[in-house]
Amino acid sequence: MPDDHPVNDNSQPEEPPKQPEEGEIPASVAFMEIMRQAAAKANAQRPVANPTNRPVYRSGETSPSPAAATTASPTFVDAPMRQEAMEEQRVQRVKRRAARRRRQTVGVLGGIIRSVIVIVVAAGLMATIFTWWTPSQFINDQVRNELSIVQATNESVATVVPTVIPTPNWLRRVGIVSGHRGPQVPPDPGAVCPDGLTEAEINFAVAQLVVRNLRERGYSVDLLDEFDPRLDNYQAAALVSIHANTCQNYGEVVSGFLIARAAARVGVGADDVLVNCVAQYYGQATNLQRREGVTLDMTDYHTFREINPLTPAAIIELGFMLADRPVLTGMQEEMAQGITNGIVCFLEPNQAPPSPVPATPTTQAG
Repeated sequence: MPDDHPVNDNSQPEEPPKQPEEGEIPASVAFMEIMRQAAAKANAQRPVANPTNRPVYRSGETSPSPAAATTASPTFVDAPMRQEAMEEQRVQRVKRRAARRRRQTVGVLGGIIRSVIVIVVAAGLMATIFTWWTPSQFINDQVRNELSIVQATNESVATVVPTVIPTPNWLRRVGIVSGHRGPQVPPDPGAVCPDGLTEAEINFAVAQLVVRNLRERGYSVDLLDEFDPRLDNYQAAALVSIHANTCQNYGEVVSGFLIARAAARVGVGADDVLVNCVAQYYGQATNLQRREGVTLDMTDYHTFREINPLTPAAIIELGFMLADRPVLTGMQEEMAQGITNGIVCFLEPNQAPPSPVPATPTTQAG
């Protein structure tokens, strides 16, 4: 079994290590203690990030070492101070940003105000300069006189109340059919008198006046031909077809007007109200009597079958072209006003126009 002590070069046994005397600290132990104290001192001088202020144990320690216990107290004391300093710095940064925004806002507003002041001052200076340097003969006497007249007219008209222009009510659309008018082939002039007076020209003259009157009252009015394509399913608040009766000589005086609604519409409804309103005001305006015994051509009038079933409609024969010729040719304004008032009576029963005073017919040569 080999010896525990190796031999030297002279093959002499090595001298055993010297044992420390009693009470003497080995050098290795003293060196380790010095290194430990140096490390503890370095840790004490270095700040420890410990926001919870709890003791920090090093790896492998379950309780603070004497050096850690000695250096722990500065960590507990410095952490709140550092948090307070950081909060103060944050508050200072917020205040600086708010002050900077206020300065920017004030600067923008100040720039706008300065610009407005400069523009106003410049405009005043330019106006003053032009006034000083403009010669008195710059505007001639004729223009001055015309400007004075315009100014005086404006001052006098300023106190006049303007006329209210009625606004068309598209829910109050009215259709007026001018009987026997249109591009149909061959042309259909309706009844014709021996001297050439035609029913179509009487109907058209009266229909135009009715359209004018209704439009002046704010209604939306369509002037329709006898076979107007717009009549197909035509929808309106009211429709009136204007015709005149024959110029035939019956051997006796046959006078008066006729008015009817569609016989296919049974019962008393809006059509009857329209017929009665137009008959009342037309008879009062022309002083013609309403005749009974309407014909099938009136009650089964083709337009009644073409328009929308919900459109109230009526057909009127203005009078007989032979016996009532003075009225048909000399009182067309009164005839149109009577029809207009009758339609308004139907559409606005609470604002029915007053009964007209019939005028004296004037004779017009045929």
